[in-house]
Amino acid sequence: MPAQIRPVGSLKTYIAGQAEVTVEAGRTVRETLAALGIPSELVAGVFLNDILLSKDYSIQEGDILKLIAVIGGGMR
Repeated sequence: MPAQIRPVGSLKTYIAGQAEVTVEAGRTVRETLAALGIPSELVAGVFLNDILLSKDYSIQEGDILKLIAVIGGGMR
């Protein structure tokens, strides 16, 4: 059984605007981001069941991971 990645916001542009993408289990989040063409530095958080994970987490079969983008802006 594969795993699912669900990018939020601007990260969806890296997967052609799809709500989610199926990925292989066994790779780290960082390796999977690279394979998908999503720059790791643009991902502020990786969540599994509302638990914040490291990008070094090894993706398991059946995982549904939510990716939250870095938010820019602020005062100058």
